[in-house]
Amino acid sequence: MRASTRKKKYLVAETAFRLFRERGYDNVSVDDIIAATGTSKGTFYHYFKSKDELLGELPQRQLAVLERWAKERSPLRIGSVESHMLQLFLDLGSVLEPVPRVVLHLAAVSADQPYLRRLQSRLRAALLEELMRWLGDRDKAAFLLAVYDGTVTAWLNGEGASLEELLRRRMAAAWAGIRHMHEAEDWTIGRGAGAKEEHRMKIAVIGGGLAGLTAAAYLSEQPGMEGVLFERSPQLGGRAFTYEKAGFTLNYGAHAIYGIDRHTLSVIEQELGLSFGSRQVDKRRVMYAKNGEITTAPLDFVNLMKTDLLDAKGKMRFAAEAAAVIANIHTLKNYPTLGDYLAESGADDTVKELWEHLVCSNFFIAPEDARKVPGHVISDYYHNLFLSQRPVNYILGSWAVITNQLKLKIESSGRWNIALQEGAESIRYENGRYVIATKKREDVFDRVIFAMPVQQVAKLLKGTPWEPFLAPYENNRPTEVMVYDIGLSRIVARPFSYISDLDSKMFITDVSATDDTLVPEGGQLLQGVAYLADDAFENEEQRKAYLDERLAGMEALFDRHYPGWRDAVVVKRVSKKAMVQSVKHTADNRLLPVRLESVPFYFCGDGCEGKGELAERAFSSARKAAELLAAELKPLAAATR
Repeated sequence: MRASTRKKKYLVAETAFRLFRERGYDNVSVDDIIAATGTSKGTFYHYFKSKDELLGELPQRQLAVLERWAKERSPLRIGSVESHMLQLFLDLGSVLEPVPRVVLHLAAVSADQPYLRRLQSRLRAALLEELMRWLGDRDKAAFLLAVYDGTVTAWLNGEGASLEELLRRRMAAAWAGIRHMHEAEDWTIGRGAGAKEEHRMKIAVIGGGLAGLTAAAYLSEQPGMEGVLFERSPQLGGRAFTYEKAGFTLNYGAHAIYGIDRHTLSVIEQELGLSFGSRQVDKRRVMYAKNGEITTAPLDFVNLMKTDLLDAKGKMRFAAEAAAVIANIHTLKNYPTLGDYLAESGADDTVKELWEHLVCSNFFIAPEDARKVPGHVISDYYHNLFLSQRPVNYILGSWAVITNQLKLKIESSGRWNIALQEGAESIRYENGRYVIATKKREDVFDRVIFAMPVQQVAKLLKGTPWEPFLAPYENNRPTEVMVYDIGLSRIVARPFSYISDLDSKMFITDVSATDDTLVPEGGQLLQGVAYLADDAFENEEQRKAYLDERLAGMEALFDRHYPGWRDAVVVKRVSKKAMVQSVKHTADNRLLPVRLESVPFYFCGDGCEGKGELAERAFSSARKAAELLAAELKPLAAATR
């Protein structure tokens, strides 16, 4: 690119960043940028393929800083490595400081935009290489890089007046830590009299879904631990796996978070220094359909008063029930199941149906299963949700924004490895440690965390001394639904963000109405979900006929609310039986404890005991497992001093 062209491209980006600062990224269109710069649409698209690609200017400018440093600076010509490294980080930070909102959006979308992802990877590799050139030690380079990442995240979360101030303060603390590491190394390698060599506890985490990644990320912060994260498939994330097709980002697991302000993920965001954006579904555009009539969903008091699902008496009854749940005095928590409560509640059929439908939609289960959910589970869940100021939010850019950051945190520790396409085939106890065998190798570990469906854990432990203790959990039934994703070349209709059909027991979410990072410009992404009953079919034909009937019903629902969708389809994906949760939280299933008596392992995942439902239970149980294991390390570390 000629110098004059580079300058024009730079000015277009500068103008766009100014508009983003003033109005917010989502409120600035390509046409706004073109008008403000006086360029043509053709010129803009010559420089950038899309508005999102324009965000690549930030890592490009940071790469230019690194390239300049690599050419102009020599380790032989500086007085202090510490001050020299600080100046490098300050120069990199100066690129980000003027545009925090742009940096946030870049973090949200880069994981799912190949061009931006490549740029970010190239930047990280170049920065790590530059740090290693000066420090000559990969662990120390990775440590400083992690401090830099954490400082940027803290700045974005408003923890400092300026990025420069935070970088100066935290890098000073980081170098103090490095100097302390030198002193500790001198002692542990035998330079001090009677020194003991440091022993790190070696951990195996089996399963690379949300739970496994979370547990490993927490443990990677423990200097006395090292480990391996084993994942059988070629990619991380489990049911939160994300992929791109024809410009559409598709999630195997819906990336909606219920009650994000009271959610475990918000705690993890702070504790692990994650950075992601989210956007709330417009509550006024969430609808229910019954008997062919559409009405507002009673998500709050305003919508409850507007809805046609209940008469005046029913509205007063349900408002009173919601208030009792919020106050934690509802008698529902004392009943074995929702069905038991409804049978004795004295409420009319419309109130009973509303309770049933709420549980269906939040737990992704059919009505007959909704009535089997324990009363205390529903009471606890809706106590949090009714108190939430942000009841339904989407993680901008999909689950990959979270999973990629967890992966990076694990790898940057320098003490953990991620083994993809390497599932555990067997486990045995030998000489006080646990030997895990995969198809590629055998390795020895001090502790093991199982972050996989409990049914798979029970299968893996068959024939071991621990088999009897897992037997009560091996027949747990999963939550399965039919998922129908369609990516459309244009917005065919946008009458609402969500429509739930009470008659057919299925719903459609206009995902792109909330998260527009998942679609190409002008596109629309719809996701239909049909609840599936656990019917025992006499043969395969009956089961197939049932699923075909549900599929036809879903397409009919698309036809009714999004006419013309068939002519605009670019991407279509149907999962006739997609697992939403590895254990359906009904009274006839048992969640696995994080620690099980007489079993030496730790367990986490959405089939384990923990806070919330769906992904939240995966996060909360993983956090608890890591906390318990870290506590176990403390007396061992003290004994080696």
